[in-house]
Amino acid sequence: MCAYFEKKAMVIVNPCAGRKRLSPQLLDIADLFSRGGIETTVYTTSARGDATSFVQRYSHKFDIIVCRGGDGTLHEVVNGILTLDRRIPIGYIPSGTTNDLAKSLGIPNNARKAISVIINGKPVGNDVGQFNSDSYFTYSASFGAFTSCSYDTPQWMKNRFGHAAYVYEGAKTVKQIHPIRVKVRSNEFETDWDEFVFGTVANSLSLGNVIKLDKNIVDLNDGKFEVMLIKKPDSFQAWMDTLASVFSKKYDKRYIKFFQSSEINLEFEDDVPWTTDGESGGSFENVNIKNMKDAVVIFR
Repeated sequence: MCAYFEKKAMVIVNPCAGRKRLSPQLLDIADLFSRGGIETTVYTTSARGDATSFVQRYSHKFDIIVCRGGDGTLHEVVNGILTLDRRIPIGYIPSGTTNDLAKSLGIPNNARKAISVIINGKPVGNDVGQFNSDSYFTYSASFGAFTSCSYDTPQWMKNRFGHAAYVYEGAKTVKQIHPIRVKVRSNEFETDWDEFVFGTVANSLSLGNVIKLDKNIVDLNDGKFEVMLIKKPDSFQAWMDTLASVFSKKYDKRYIKFFQSSEINLEFEDDVPWTTDGESGGSFENVNIKNMKDAVVIFR
């Protein structure tokens, strides 16, 4: 056992995240950090926004902020950190259903291995998206088909069935898919009013554990997002071609616009719901997204 502590860590835990809940238990987590010379204080969330509030109120006492939860909990932690005057390093112990960002960062799903990364790894810069100047996302902001599935799916279904719960919820919305009219402006791509069924601005190799982006293209701290806009296919075969194109990462230009950008503005005819990091991000008629290069540092 370490006789003294070199650092202090604030451990924010979402007890409802993922299928395995708290495994290992909190005492095991504290013991592992203690052996690595890190003293821990645990804060447990009970409502949406708690993680952001904890960071804003108590982080001045700590050297590291550890997030034990899913993408949504990490989203809240990052939003809290970006209101502070200092960049506190983030340690991530993923325990959610999809853990998209953890996969992109190469952080293990195994809690003990993830703790080892925090103790023995180094904090590396990671880009963050600024969404309409007043909120932030860590890996994706999306609109259109299926994007509401992640937050519409009941938590008990996520805990019991994992990713299959999202698939089930998504299948129920197929008949509701309709084109959304949007005007896009960026330095790399522009279009006057056009129709798309799905759009995402991402900084990740994985989206919902369904869409996988080419690791040779994605760089998590290059100051750019990967943007994908999908038009509505006009036949069953076109749907199949589009899906095959997405899964193969060879994007069919007839239906898919794919480009990289550091800033993008999207204008809609009506308020359109958005999902940020798998959570409801609100509805907007105009959306501006900017890349904040190396805005946070995460152990990996």
